[in-house]
Amino acid sequence: MFKKIALICIASVAVISCTESDDTGRSNDNFSYLPLATNNTWTYDVATGTDSSSDELTVSSVSGSNYTLTANPAVPAGLMTGVLSSGELTAANGQLIGNGTIGFDFQGVGDFSIDIVDGILYDQNANNNEELYTTSGTFTETVDGYDLDINYVVSTKQLADQSSITVPAGTFTDLLHSQLIINVSISTDIAIGPISQTITLLDAQDVIVVDNYWAQDVGLVKSDNQLDYMLEDFSSLGVNLPVPQSASVLTTQDLTIYTVN
Repeated sequence: MFKKIALICIASVAVISCTESDDTGRSNDNFSYLPLATNNTWTYDVATGTDSSSDELTVSSVSGSNYTLTANPAVPAGLMTGVLSSGELTAANGQLIGNGTIGFDFQGVGDFSIDIVDGILYDQNANNNEELYTTSGTFTETVDGYDLDINYVVSTKQLADQSSITVPAGTFTDLLHSQLIINVSISTDIAIGPISQTITLLDAQDVIVVDNYWAQDVGLVKSDNQLDYMLEDFSSLGVNLPVPQSASVLTTQDLTIYTVN
């Protein structure tokens, strides 16, 4: 009888262990989704419509769990190439944490730069749809004599893993999938006849959504940057705004070749 009870207990422990492993998924913090060795390089094809260019990322320095990357060209075409090379990165507890800037082009408004401090770019142990980081702010941009008051909220979140992705560098499986989201609203003062009033040009919208895919022991293999917005319609008021009424632009960043030590 004692032997039977012991066997049942052992079997129960084995089942529980298997169940916990299945539920927690990827819980080993030693996995690297952006390998930390000096001179590791990643080259990307960056395409917007029929326009394409090439970005290269290189690990330039490593100090413990902190490291920096440089980009070639120095002002890269890919948004994520710019983010990853804009400041110091930290890899800790299954997370990639960035301190630097997010630079992006808002069609017809200008080139913007938003600072990120301890911004979590991915977390291999986070739940699906879990928010990882958020920051917000306001700045004013003058365009064609209009002072545009721009409010933004930048956030990142972890999504469900991607089973497989094929890019020029090859086919990769079991990828981390994270998002970088830039939500924007815009208002300005406009004179309509003798009256000046503040109007909303752009209701708060997710203007930029970047889907990033990270392969274990390889790094960022794909980044899709979707820009979408729709301004309020003021044509009936005879107001000529200095910003296109709407835009929908997809920029893809695909890994073409890499060297990881």
